[in-house]
Parts: sequence; C-alpha cells; structure tokens
Amino acid sequence: MSDLQIYLLALGVVIILGVLIVNRVQERRFKSKLKQTSDSADHDPLLDHLDKQASVTLTDVEDQTTVPKERPSISVGVSNDADTTLALELLDSKITFQIAISASEGLCISTTGRLQEVLETIPKRYQVWGSTRKHKDPIIVSNPDSVFDKLIIVIQLTDRNGPLTREQIETITTDIYSETVPTGAIATQIKASEEAANAMQLKQFSDEVDLLFGLTVERSRDAMISGSEILSLALALGMRLNRNGVFIMLDDDGKELFTLENRDSTPFHESQLKEQEISGITFLLDVPSVPDGIQTFNKMAGVAKQFADAMNGTICDDNSQLVSEAGFDLIRDQLNKIYQQMEDKEILPGSLVAKQLFS
Repeated sequence: MSDLQIYLLALGVVIILGVLIVNRVQERRFKSKLKQTSDSADHDPLLDHLDKQASVTLTDVEDQTTVPKERPSISVGVSNDADTTLALELLDSKITFQIAISASEGLCISTTGRLQEVLETIPKRYQVWGSTRKHKDPIIVSNPDSVFDKLIIVIQLTDRNGPLTREQIETITTDIYSETVPTGAIATQIKASEEAANAMQLKQFSDEVDLLFGLTVERSRDAMISGSEILSLALALGMRLNRNGVFIMLDDDGKELFTLENRDSTPFHESQLKEQEISGITFLLDVPSVPDGIQTFNKMAGVAKQFADAMNGTICDDNSQLVSEAGFDLIRDQLNKIYQQMEDKEILPGSLVAKQLFS
C-alpha cells in the first residue's frame, strides 16, 4: 500500500469519526432542549392547576374514560370556534371523530411539521387534548409550544351549517398524517367513509328535531300594537332586551328559555320602540336547546296569552290562523315525539351535546 493510499485511508477515518462526534453532540443538544421544553410543559399553569383539581378526561380512541360532573373551568388554547361558552366545554364523542397521535420523543403542536396550520383550516369546531407520563388523563392544550407524549385531535362531524363530507374528512386526516407521521409519530387511522356516514346520519337526525315553534300575537283587522305596550309588558313579565334586538326569557340560572321578536324580524331598539307601531310579535321556542321542553312551552304559551289579553289580540300561527286549545295540545304532542327521538339518540334537549350540535 502506497503512502498516498495510507494517507487517504487515515483521512477517511478522521472524517467519519468527526461526523459521528458531531451527530452525537447534536443528539445530546436536542434531547437536552426537548427535556427543557418538556419540563416547561410540566409547569404549564393549566397542568399545575389540574394537580390541585379533579382531572378532566375525554373519550379516547383506544380507552373509554368518563368526564367528571364537576371539573375546573379551563380555557381553550386551540379552537376555531368563537362561542366562548361552548369552547370551554369538552366536545362530546357522540358528534365527533378523533385522531390520536403519540410519539416516544414527545409532541408539540407548534413544531410538529405544519400541524398548527393544518388545524386552523378545519372547517368545524375542534379541540386538541394532550397527555404526558405525569398527567395520563388528557387535558386541553393551552399552549401550542408545550410537549406531550400523546395528542388527541377531536373534530365535530356536523352542525347547523351542515356535515363534513367524505372529501373534507379525507383532506383533514391526510393533512394531519402528512405533518405528524414523518416526525416518527404514530397516528390512529380513520375511515373517512364511515365518519362521513356518521356525519350524514347526525345531520338527518338534526333536520328532524332542530325546529323552532312559534306563537304570534296580533290584533284583528291589521290593527297595530304600540311599541311602548310591548316594552312595558315584556319588562314587567321578567324579559329583557338583548343586543340583537330580541326580548329573552331566562330561567333562574340565567339560561335562555324562549324569545319574543318582531313579527317582521326587525330588531327592537328600546330608544325607538316607545314611538313605534308593531304589526305583531312572535314568541319562539328553540326546541332542542332547552331542557324540560313541554314545561318551557307551557310557560311561553302562558306569557303569549298574557300579551294577547293585555293587547286585545289573538294567538295565531305563521299563517295568521287562530291557535285553539286543541292546537296547543297538538304542539305538545309534536314536542313529545321530538324529545323521544332525542332521548333515543342519547342527545337530550338542552344538554351540552345538544348545544354543540345545534349551533
């Protein structure tokens, strides 16, 4: 072997050793950084808060867990929904599908590919939950930079705007897989056709029960009603005018029971109402959104009768046909059938899952 060959061989060995040393140093730096980030996640205020409170759990793809009736109020860190009240609550497994992602090295929304960007394109309400070795019960991800051993992406299948299609579900899952699997993560597989079928069934169910029942109070011969009369009587009966120009009746817990609206849908404004003449007013019951629907309807009918008596008017349907006592009984029968459908589906009227679905 010549001197040149020996020199080249030695140089090659030195280069290989150098590469191995550099890789080793980088690996140690990465693990050190990951540990620091993970330690930071362990000190996330939400995690510290949960150490002192009851754990919040979510039905997982693999394990069936339960949600405690009493749970701490926590904020949603990753959500595309503007309704704060609903965003503070867990999405129900009856109306969602889930993708569970796990990795031995840890997962972070903000640095796992473009996962954060993908989540922002989901067209329905969604939530992201995470668990660590220290906190095995999933908690809501309040900080996209926190590291978890497992993430659960929970996506609502349908709402009042319509269901997710098979193509949309395929796009969502493919995008999530493409940003997580290449990093070494393991993701549960979703059958888009089955989830799309579930979404369509939920939508068909929604169309059958998502109804508004209305009672209109009007005077005979197209006589007008004084706006000041409406305002004074509504306030006297405990209703209040909201920012949308609609009077609402609340229960003792401050939850909406039914509304009183202008017959022509024009919003009421207190400053103008006293000078207005109104052709009629309509009481509306959002059927799936209130518990004790029959009792609530009876209360609404009673208030409508008080308005009709005070204003020398009558209670009519949308076609200005008089609603008799037999008509009230017919409405109650319809309500009972709707509520039976909801019970059969285990989506009770006025429940959290009903409010999530019918929004």
